[in-house]
Amino acid sequence: MAIGKHIGTVVGNTSPQEFRFFLRSYAAKLGDLVNVKVEIPADDGDSRQQVLVWGRIVELGRFNPFLPAEAGQELAEEGLELLDTVLSLSRDQIEGRVLVLGRTALDDTKNMQPLSYPVTPGSEVYRPPATTVKAILTGDDDSHRLRLGTLIGRKDVEVTIKTNAIVARHMAILAMTGGGKTVASRRIIRELLEIGYPLLILDPHGDYLGIWENRDKFPRSEIKLYYPHLTVRETNIDLVGYLIEQMTQGFTDPQKEVFRDVLERTERREPDMSVGALITLLLQKLQASDHENGRSKNSPSLATVRAFMGGLRIIKQYLAAMEKANLRLRSQPTMSRFPFEPMPDPANNPTGFVRPNQAAIVYLGGYDHITQSTVVAVLLKELFEHRASMENRIPPFLAVLEEAHNFIPSRTEGQSDTPSVEVIKKIITEGRKFGTGLLLVSQRPSRLDETTLSQCNTFLIFRLVNPRDQSFVEKVMENLSREDSRLLPGFGPGQGIISGQAVRFPLVIQVDFDSDLQTKAIGDENFLQAAQDWLHSPEAQQSSRTDALLQELPEH
Repeated sequence: MAIGKHIGTVVGNTSPQEFRFFLRSYAAKLGDLVNVKVEIPADDGDSRQQVLVWGRIVELGRFNPFLPAEAGQELAEEGLELLDTVLSLSRDQIEGRVLVLGRTALDDTKNMQPLSYPVTPGSEVYRPPATTVKAILTGDDDSHRLRLGTLIGRKDVEVTIKTNAIVARHMAILAMTGGGKTVASRRIIRELLEIGYPLLILDPHGDYLGIWENRDKFPRSEIKLYYPHLTVRETNIDLVGYLIEQMTQGFTDPQKEVFRDVLERTERREPDMSVGALITLLLQKLQASDHENGRSKNSPSLATVRAFMGGLRIIKQYLAAMEKANLRLRSQPTMSRFPFEPMPDPANNPTGFVRPNQAAIVYLGGYDHITQSTVVAVLLKELFEHRASMENRIPPFLAVLEEAHNFIPSRTEGQSDTPSVEVIKKIITEGRKFGTGLLLVSQRPSRLDETTLSQCNTFLIFRLVNPRDQSFVEKVMENLSREDSRLLPGFGPGQGIISGQAVRFPLVIQVDFDSDLQTKAIGDENFLQAAQDWLHSPEAQQSSRTDALLQELPEH
């Protein structure tokens, strides 16, 4: 096995966890993998063995002992150039710090073990060739892997991750806006589509519609587009009650009694019906009921029934407004070409969402937080129960949850009773046993439920500037070093740290950017142009006429 190119020498105090070295100028970068050939005690304790110690450069510093600070200050004060002095320009020293990853035999990179003896000062540090680095990244793992990108300092070294660790053991992608989280999730989705793995994508903003636009790139997979369509059954009637409570100021206990009573007495013509249709039926039943006449001694008061009916009408209006908002978004010129369908009932038609060689994208745009959360709760609950029942109606699948902080908020957000929280907690703890994986994507890690997030076995962290988000990530990622966390604010788009069961050890990477999977339907708006165009729109003309009429009205 090729050790690599000599780039430096170990100096100073060393330990089994880290060492420092002087680096030859321009020979390596921050994040590079390096190795050192050293002697350590053999396992029998009576002899020695030669091993390769592997590490990652986590810190680089540069200084010139022949250019003291006092000289620099003098040059600045006098306005002199360094070339006009006797000071040296060629004596820069570059010192690096290496975090030890482990050791291997000289001729075998498959079996990596912890290092239990410090590196010898004076040892030569090498930058291994790409083929050797690729071998050390994968080890003896011969399972299916998907390509994520390259090492941040080595474009010639491909980074692949264990596919099964993603689809079965859950993964979280965290970044601030523009950091690359959606780029990374699209990269993973692309790789899974190419092997036909079942996917459910819960998309609040339409970030994944480009996958349907470029469906010809995935001849093995069918891309389905759905919009929310909640149906009511006996098994999920509690979610309807939750919607009613959240969309109003909350019902009193007598009003709740009216709700339960009218539900029991309402004969639904269809086993499954939309929430709006059920509310219409309830209102009809209440209007025709003897409750309004108050003839029964034990009946609720007329005021209670009318207040309850008023709440139902408000909910019906809210739902209708959100349905119209979603329809308006889907009807825009840039989106009208997408063949959206009302989502099927996951209880009776789970294969509409989950089947081999299919990705189902549920577009949640236009709906408020509570309704989106309810849709997600219904979907994931029913599909997970199909898997947990062991009836094998649907295959294992991965659910991609964009804007995850809205669906599993932390207690500090005051939304711990969000409908989707308990469902996601159940999947995150039990999903591995039943082939239900989650890919959580969020731009605000500190707003996520900490207990739920800590159950993810793989993390991909991009740029984070907010101190709360950085501290939160350090808490939930057990093997994120302080040096790595210091890198987070300086990352560029698509640059990040991946850690967990999908990789052999933490890596600083550059994720591949799949520009062909972006959609032109949703993107950065040109609001300056939109404001100018509005002046010539029919709405603007009508607004001008209305203003003119109002000005002509006599003052009172």
